[in-house]
Amino acid sequence: PEVVKVIPSKRTGAEKAFRMPEHCPVCGTKVYRKEGEVVFRCPNKGCPAQIRERLIHFVSKAAMNIDGLGEKIIGQLIDRGLAQEPADLYALSRYALLKIDKIEQKSADNLIRAIEKSKGATLPRFIYALGIRHVGEHIAELLADYYGDIGKLQNAAAAELLTIREIGPQIAESVVSYFSDESNITHIRRLLEAGIQLEASSPRGALLAGKVFVLTGAMNTLTRSGAKEIIERNGGRVASAVSSSTDYLVSGEAPGSKLQKARDLGITILDEKGFLDLLKASNQARQNQPSSPS
Repeated sequence: PEVVKVIPSKRTGAEKAFRMPEHCPVCGTKVYRKEGEVVFRCPNKGCPAQIRERLIHFVSKAAMNIDGLGEKIIGQLIDRGLAQEPADLYALSRYALLKIDKIEQKSADNLIRAIEKSKGATLPRFIYALGIRHVGEHIAELLADYYGDIGKLQNAAAAELLTIREIGPQIAESVVSYFSDESNITHIRRLLEAGIQLEASSPRGALLAGKVFVLTGAMNTLTRSGAKEIIERNGGRVASAVSSSTDYLVSGEAPGSKLQKARDLGITILDEKGFLDLLKASNQARQNQPSSPS
């Protein structure tokens, strides 16, 4: 955002000069601004607002994808002392969930199943869910592809990170800083001890490994998030826009302008059946891949 111009005609005469708050409006901690950045931040990890947003980010569709855990439920879990960090979600019982307003037996059971299902998340989703500054979905995929293991990523040095395509000093510094914090290491250990078993980001023998997909239009048998998850499980990556680096455009019903751009660039276009056939071929190739010698 930026200030384009002043509109004096909108003034009422009651305006006051704005002053940036010196303390967090939620927890009262003195805020700070990192040199070279515009944003003022609250450094208190225990700030109620930060706790809430960390949980919301962790369960989001692009992260651990825990369906049914919305903002209102998360707010109640925090207020009732049932969850302060993501690992607490995996200790929730059906009995505890029934104490939440508007959650009945069926809803509680569905939430328990969704939480349990999230234990099989891919490594890119898990990295993204950690909420490391400057590490979005795409960077999380690059890190997962390069290291293939959360333990190796934890020990990554800045110099090594800088050798990875698209990772610059700001991201490298942020990643190293995150894993240098012992509380973050404890947080990851608690999540893994809760039963999260991270799948490899690029399955052995997968035909889709390293391939870039763009999705457009609606599909009959898959949701957009479901298709994205399947592609990731097979080693591929989903981009938001068509470019020369796109390998496949998956076109459903009522596709948008992405379809014409893919045609102009000569990119392979798959309808829903073609996409499913490609996934089937990828799975068959993986099953036929000979086992590595022990």
